[in-house]
Amino acid sequence: MTGFFNFLENKLAPLGEKIGAQRHLKALREGILIAMPLVLIGSFFVLIKDFPIEAWTTFLKSNGIYAVLDAMANNSFGLMALLTSFGIANCLAKSYDTDGVSAGVLSMAAFLLVTPTIADEAGTIGIPYGQLGGKGIFSAIVVAMISAEIFRWFVQKNITIKMPSGVPEAVSRSFSALIPGTVIIVLFGIVLKVLEASGLGSLNQILSMIIGTPLGYIAGTLPGTFVAVLLNSLFWFCGVNGGQVVGSVMNPLWIQYADANRVALAAGQSLPNIITAPFMDLFVYIGGGGATIGLALCLMFFSRSKEFKTLGKVSGIPALFNINTAILFTFPTVLNPIMLVPFVLVPVVNATVTYLVMSIGLVPLTTGVTLPWTTPPVVGGFLATGSWQGAVLQIVLVAVSFAIYYPFFKAADRQKLKEENDPKPADLTI
Repeated sequence: MTGFFNFLENKLAPLGEKIGAQRHLKALREGILIAMPLVLIGSFFVLIKDFPIEAWTTFLKSNGIYAVLDAMANNSFGLMALLTSFGIANCLAKSYDTDGVSAGVLSMAAFLLVTPTIADEAGTIGIPYGQLGGKGIFSAIVVAMISAEIFRWFVQKNITIKMPSGVPEAVSRSFSALIPGTVIIVLFGIVLKVLEASGLGSLNQILSMIIGTPLGYIAGTLPGTFVAVLLNSLFWFCGVNGGQVVGSVMNPLWIQYADANRVALAAGQSLPNIITAPFMDLFVYIGGGGATIGLALCLMFFSRSKEFKTLGKVSGIPALFNINTAILFTFPTVLNPIMLVPFVLVPVVNATVTYLVMSIGLVPLTTGVTLPWTTPPVVGGFLATGSWQGAVLQIVLVAVSFAIYYPFFKAADRQKLKEENDPKPADLTI
């Protein structure tokens, strides 16, 4: 066991820190967050138009309000990939101390260039929301990374048009972006023509097959989810933000799956994905990393040691909003041998229970509504699934978390109580 903990502390933790700080993964993680305000706003409109009361939806449809709300939701969700292409390129370029805004704008232009278009009978050309939303997420990521790397290479090599010192900064930045911008647009124009000539389909279709298919075996299946959850928990146990490490890779897929459910719901079709971003945030990681809401309840109501009683008062309310920093680092859970088993086991059990009850129809699938990860239990379960069964499932998961954590917590509490009751030896002075 000592060797295992040495491995976690000296090998896995430094690896997680390096991965979390890697500039491309960091740009991916932070770039996607730029689109989150619109996704949350779109989720609000979805909640209103598809609130699970038939009389309500009938009323909205009969008055034409439903169609307006649907358009508002599409306009929010449907720009996810477009904003992501800007956000990732902006963050990556800034990490090189170059102009992030210019890199982001060029990335958006390149992304729109390679996005498939549609035309009506009059010949009017447009881009469907779906290609700018969840379906375009892989193209947005790859185009943003390549665009930002090209942009920073030209800037760092001083292959730019330089203006005199008296020229306003905004004008100077525009001219500095001309050469790298031209190269970026020409490059992706060539990519577009090659794809059209070869008949291979769009860039996003190819990337979905090359990247999405293998990652889908992890992101979209229960065994794959076990792997993601296990890695997340182990990194958190080492004191490294597991969400930043694992989520950087998996969140784009889980968000895409959630958006696919939203589109299917709006079309009156069966929902295609069990595992989505809300599935992970609101059911698997209930209470935060390690699903520690059960441990928070133990601290609040069953602590005998003074220190743990105080910690329970401080950490209990934040835990209801999936904020468990105090529990992780003050209890502590991080690198605490007593807590390793429940910390890894509870999220795995949560994933298994949630997947099974959703797959057999006891609980509806998440509807594509994306909620803040701080949404408390019961409320989050109801809104994410549009059903009271989702709220009940969260209550069950809280009980499961409590039952698994309790014996390990009692062992830690007894040890802490003994330390508090045993007087420390007096200092001896000569």
